Amino acid sequence: MTDKKIKVILVCAAGMSSSLLEEKIRKAAEAAGREMELKAVDSSRMGLWDYEKDTMDIILVAPQVRFLKRGIIKKAEPYGVIVQDIDTVAYGMVDGEKIFAQVIEALQA
Repeated sequence: MTDKKIKVILVCAAGMSSSLLEEKIRKAAEAAGREMELKAVDSSRMGLWDYEKDTMDIILVAPQVRFLKRGIIKKAEPYGVIVQDIDTVAYGMVDGEKIFAQVIEALQA
C-alpha cells in the first residue's frame, strides 16, 4: 500500500457515537503519519450514497447497524470498496488506534 490519503466512511445508526470514534481514529492516523479523510454517516445517509461519485477505500459498519452490511457490500463491491464490521469491543471502548490498525490491515490484504 502506498502512502496515499485513506478514505474511510464510518456507518452508524445516528452518527453520534461514530463522531467520537472519528476523532480518535483521526488522531491515530496523525500519530502514524497517515493522511486520512474520515466521515461518520448515519445509516439513512449511507442508503443514498453515490458510490461512483463519492469514492472511498473502506466502509466500516458499526455494531448497531451490522444488519445493513450485506446491502452496503452489494452497492460497494462493483467499485472495489472494502466493507468491514467495526470490532465490537474497539467500538465500545472508542479505541481509535485499534480501528485505525484494522483499516491499515484491510487495505494491505
